[in-house]
Amino acid sequence: MVSALIRCYYAVFKINYFPSRYDPSRHAERFPIPPAFCTGKREKCIIEKENNFKQPGERYRSWAPDREERFINRWFDALSDPRVTHEIRSIWITYWSQADKSLGQKLASRLNVRPSI
Repeated sequence: MVSALIRCYYAVFKINYFPSRYDPSRHAERFPIPPAFCTGKREKCIIEKENNFKQPGERYRSWAPDREERFINRWFDALSDPRVTHEIRSIWITYWSQADKSLGQKLASRLNVRPSI
């Protein structure tokens, strides 16, 4: 009886994966990295001609049309959630448009949003 009440109690709350736009991340305290684990010199540099959307686009285009349709339907369902703001929806449409222009256009047309790219 008690376990059933506990399950009902927890079923009321939605899962919110941290960090998100609902609950932004908080920075942890700085912790010194022991030099014994590092060999060589660490440098911060910019990767030339970085393209974060090439691989996802190629992956999407390699799928059969029915799988592409299921993928679009899943993203449509996720972006149709009432908690998703217009800003977040637009960001995701932009990301998918950069990966594959037709994917972004299909999602935007189903969501009645104009793609910004």
